[in-house]
Amino acid sequence: MQPLIVTAAVLRKDGRILITRRPEGKRHAGFWEFPGGKLEDGETPPEGLRREIAEELGLEIEVLEIFEVVHHRYDWGPVLILAYDCRPRGASIRNLGVAEHRWVAPAELAAYPLLPADVPIVRKLIR
Repeated sequence: MQPLIVTAAVLRKDGRILITRRPEGKRHAGFWEFPGGKLEDGETPPEGLRREIAEELGLEIEVLEIFEVVHHRYDWGPVLILAYDCRPRGASIRNLGVAEHRWVAPAELAAYPLLPADVPIVRKLIR
C-alpha cells in the first residue's frame, strides 16, 4: 500500500512552536499535531502546505526548507509526512479547521497527546 503523503508546518514564533488540536468528527480527534494536511492532485508539497494552513488557520505562511521526513504506519495505513520549517506572514490565527491552537515551547511538546507520526518531529525539535 502506498503511503498517504501529507505536509506539516513547523511554525516558530518567539521561541515557541505552533500545534493544533484535531476537531471532533475527524480521525484521531482530540490529538495535537503540527498543522498541515494532504496534497491535492497537481500540488507541490509547499503549495499544498500553504493551502492547508490558509484553510485551517486563515494564516499565510512562508514555506522554507524540509525540517524532517517521517514514515509511520497507522492501523488504517502508512503515512509519509514532509515537515517543513515555516514562517508566519501574519499575526492572527483563526481556528477554521482545527479545534484549537497553541504556541508551545519545544520542551513542553511532550506534555501534549500528539499524533504518533509527529513524535519524531518533536524529538528533533527538542534536540
